[in-house]
Amino acid sequence: MITLDPRQESGRPLYWQIYAQIRRDITSGALPAREKLPSKRGLAASLGVSVTTVDAAYAQLACEGFIESQPKRGFYVCALGALKARPPKVEKVQAAAVSAPPLQVDFSAWAVDPLAFPYNTWRKLLKNAFNEYDDQLLHRTPPQGDPALRSAISEYLYKARGVHCTKDQVVIGAGTNHLLLVLGFILGNSFSVALENPVYSQAYQIFSRMGHPVLPVDIDAAGIQVDPLQNREHTAVYVTPSHQFPLGISMPISRRIQLLHWAESGQARYIIEDDYDSEFRYTTRPLPSLQSIDSRDRVIYLGTFTKSIAPSLRISFLVLPPNLLDRYQEAYGMFGSPVSRLEQRVLYAFLEEGYFERHVNKMRVVYRNKRSFLEKSLRVAFGDRLVIQGENAGHHLLVAPHNGMDEPMLCAAAKNQGVGVYPISPYFIGKMPPCYQGNVLLGYGGLSEEQIQQGVDLLQKAWDTRG
Repeated sequence: MITLDPRQESGRPLYWQIYAQIRRDITSGALPAREKLPSKRGLAASLGVSVTTVDAAYAQLACEGFIESQPKRGFYVCALGALKARPPKVEKVQAAAVSAPPLQVDFSAWAVDPLAFPYNTWRKLLKNAFNEYDDQLLHRTPPQGDPALRSAISEYLYKARGVHCTKDQVVIGAGTNHLLLVLGFILGNSFSVALENPVYSQAYQIFSRMGHPVLPVDIDAAGIQVDPLQNREHTAVYVTPSHQFPLGISMPISRRIQLLHWAESGQARYIIEDDYDSEFRYTTRPLPSLQSIDSRDRVIYLGTFTKSIAPSLRISFLVLPPNLLDRYQEAYGMFGSPVSRLEQRVLYAFLEEGYFERHVNKMRVVYRNKRSFLEKSLRVAFGDRLVIQGENAGHHLLVAPHNGMDEPMLCAAAKNQGVGVYPISPYFIGKMPPCYQGNVLLGYGGLSEEQIQQGVDLLQKAWDTRG
């Protein structure tokens, strides 16, 4: 017996409500296989609807295979096997008493200044791209990316970072993680990957899940230690020499040369240079990239526009050594670029017409002032009861309050005051050494000076244990 009030769901057509109810009854077992359904006239009369409405519902059920029409006998439920009905949707209710207060200030290391993005310029270049390239934007983009953008990137890298490459060595990708997947694939599982420890956690996850043997290598004051690598062949070493994440160390030239000598002295050794945050140094000029002093084609250069322009612009790039280009073409030559050609054309114009260089120069001043303001505010609030660590670069710094709190306590106390600060322990492969306990990460790129001051004032309350 089918009983329902089809007018309860007034936002749906009547036939659909009847169809949905009968379907639910069939999938739940309330209407078993080979059960005869009421005639169309009989069901229409009992529900107070037209025969046409019931006919439409039965037709949809028959089309989907839930019921079948038997000549001169009527409609019967089909045998569906072990089909289970979807459980009813249950709204999650979070108890207000245990919910943390919303963040008033978020010291995220991944944010950029939202007010400094060149909206008008980007809008103009977007319009120009439509006007100039028209139907070209609808065509398949070559696997390595738009040739004009690759050429502009190679020219910029030579001027800004001393990178020696042609556009044929540049590969455009949809973010750093995508390109790490590409690298893992073209290197092959015979390659092990050595990672600085602590490390950008997604790099560790990607290489380990792809089946590469992963070797964590501890960091000292100069960056990744080279001695543990000496006897390893068929190895790629992933490093962030410009501004190590999360510790903020910059690799000096002596360690860079030592690492290059290791790569050159063995078989099938490569360095993956993630030039993270290289655009933003505030007191000194950046050291040359590893790729710029590599004479044996052992450095794979990785860069991104995420920090320099915006996180939502998922455009990153690789510079592959010539001896890896054939492997790339063999693996990916049949595919198109995963990045929108429209975005690539806009970014090309942004680089080619000088907007990018001016934007980076402007943002270098903006972020330097924010960092200086944050350091000053922390010193005023905490004095010598807090240590600030990390190079004068990038979008974040480390702080260690001398108040007896460990990392989880520092993060929890800050959150209770409505402030987001972040642990560094998730970036260690294995257990975090005791010397790093009591350190937390503060980003400042997305905050105004007023927000920074508010956050520091709240942290002073959160971390004051003097009673």
